[in-house]
Amino acid sequence: MDWVVVRIAKITAESRGRASEYLVSTAAHLLGVPAGEVGVARDQTGRPRLTGAARGLHASLSHGCGVVAVAVSAVTAVGVDIERDRALPGEALARRWMTAADADWLTDQPAPLHTSAFLWLWTQKEAIGKARGTGLRGGGLRQPLVLPPVWPDPLGSLPLRPVPGSRAGVACGVLPDGLVLAVAGQDRPLPHGAAGGIRLVDRRW
Repeated sequence: MDWVVVRIAKITAESRGRASEYLVSTAAHLLGVPAGEVGVARDQTGRPRLTGAARGLHASLSHGCGVVAVAVSAVTAVGVDIERDRALPGEALARRWMTAADADWLTDQPAPLHTSAFLWLWTQKEAIGKARGTGLRGGGLRQPLVLPPVWPDPLGSLPLRPVPGSRAGVACGVLPDGLVLAVAGQDRPLPHGAAGGIRLVDRRW
């Protein structure tokens, strides 16, 4: 199997605690087994770890602002992050926490796009940190990124780019419903092409 699968869904405050169940059902569906044959635990970093029939698959989970995203991979440790576009002081936050290149790139975007551009930067750094098992500790917000000269990106909803200084890849895009989604691999490029790829397979509203 050569794939990274991402699924997203709306959640409520009451159902937020069931996000791990959604990860279990996603892995079970992909493997064609009953959900009862798949479990989920946490490793020492807090990263979800699939057990049972899904042991050996890599997984990541993100939730916030009424939405959950899960990623399951057969090929690489994976990280996923999702945010909803909302009012934030994007330029000020980038100047404070990110690299000068990030902040300058954001400033070059039209003012109405500053929030979504900031979240485009943030979700990639978060996804990379999750794939590595470090989160944003140790300067994760200063992780360099490949910054496109034209944005929003004309290459599609989830274009794949290398992660500078590593063998990994990260894909990020602004989805039509105001969600910013990023998925990253740990130590090898995320697969693309006919044999596999990043697949946003389900969006349950």
